[in-house]
Amino acid sequence: MSEGTKLGEFKESNEFNTAVKQEVNESSELKGTKLGEVSEFEKSLSNDKETTSENKTVVEKNVEIEKEDDSSSLATAVEQVSEPSSDEKVETVQEVVEEETPAKVESNDPEDIFKAAMDESVMDYQEGDIIKGIVRRIEKGGILVDIKYKSDGFIVNSEYSNDPHADPEKEFSAGDEISSSIVKLESKEGYTVLSRKKAEYEIAWNTIISLSKTKDPVDVYVTSAVQGGVVAEYKGIKGFVPASQLLKEHNDPLDGFVNKPLTVTVLQADRKRRKVIFSNKMARRKTSKKELAIIFESIDVGQVKEGKVTSIKDFGVFVDVGGVEGLVHISELSWSRVNHPSEIMAVGDEVKVFVLGVDRENEKISLGIRQLQPDPWVKVAEKYEIGQTVEGTISRILAFGAFMQIEKDLEGLIHISELSYDHVKSVEDVVKSGQTVKARIIKLLPDEQKIGLSLKGVNDEDSSSDGSESQVEEQESVSIS
Repeated sequence: MSEGTKLGEFKESNEFNTAVKQEVNESSELKGTKLGEVSEFEKSLSNDKETTSENKTVVEKNVEIEKEDDSSSLATAVEQVSEPSSDEKVETVQEVVEEETPAKVESNDPEDIFKAAMDESVMDYQEGDIIKGIVRRIEKGGILVDIKYKSDGFIVNSEYSNDPHADPEKEFSAGDEISSSIVKLESKEGYTVLSRKKAEYEIAWNTIISLSKTKDPVDVYVTSAVQGGVVAEYKGIKGFVPASQLLKEHNDPLDGFVNKPLTVTVLQADRKRRKVIFSNKMARRKTSKKELAIIFESIDVGQVKEGKVTSIKDFGVFVDVGGVEGLVHISELSWSRVNHPSEIMAVGDEVKVFVLGVDRENEKISLGIRQLQPDPWVKVAEKYEIGQTVEGTISRILAFGAFMQIEKDLEGLIHISELSYDHVKSVEDVVKSGQTVKARIIKLLPDEQKIGLSLKGVNDEDSSSDGSESQVEEQESVSIS
């Protein structure tokens, strides 16, 4: 370390002198310049400018030469300069896409790709949803189901079905589709807890509501007999079958239906009140659409069919002819007048019917029975004439008159005005049902199937004829005596 110096003195430091000498030696080429002269440094700068300008001139000349020699080369050169490389293109497209669509950038990491694929395939379920899945396998404890969720679903045997006789091994196998309801999204064991019983219950109600509209047949299982009918069950939903809606003989006990399947149709379905009414009779008459189409194609006007009476109404009877029902109107039951169809028909009777009409669009058939019987009106004009007296039985009494049966299927009307010369307030004041009387034919219209009768003067003629005969006999006896 150098010592200090006094004011006015100068003492050279060895370190300082050494540094100055080195700098002088390194810059020994630089010399001082006098006032007004150009230094070497300034000369070097001017030389550099001249060289740069010369080089620029050479480049411009070369470019002009290239333009004249080969314009296509210049275009190629410009394209090479202006067009980015393939890598630069990809980067540029990615930048544009990122600017226009701010979607998240997909990673090339296999784990990220797998996770994204799993997120897309996993469904968004809620507890209580009714879903469909594919059976993986059937185990002793239940069914393992693929439901496209982060975990498989499992249906324990107790939640398989509302039907105690149901067997999953007989109904399903691996690969089959199965419906179930989500009870719990994730259990302790890692499974999604499912219930086919709950799904079956919801689906069953939807089916019953639909069947109540279509009236298609369905099979139920009778569980018990109660007063007035039987209780039947459809996939956990109980309904009632009235005794009047059961196909049975009068003396058959209701217990005979218990623990047996029964084909029914849904007459009424009320989910809020949980009320379902079934009919076995209606189901017997109901057939599928395809079967109906086939049956209707085989039925035509003029055919004679054999059938069974299924029900009796005030206006006629319904007859089952090979799977479909046709109506025999009361006017087509017999050539004679019928008060009520039950007078000549009963449910279950085997009858032959004549096809009067077929409405395939509305699925209706008109039938007749009297057409298969001899028409008594054909020979009426040959057997009877106006003024002829006939004898018959009063078959019906109405407010306007009485019908008298002349033959088995031939009736005539005695109007109230033709019962007597006197005013008649009530028909029964003159004649009674079942009474045998004589009447005179006053109107004969075979084409309209009408015969008009009158009681006026008929009894008077009988009495007068009897009186005259007695008078003749008395006169003869007197003359003889």
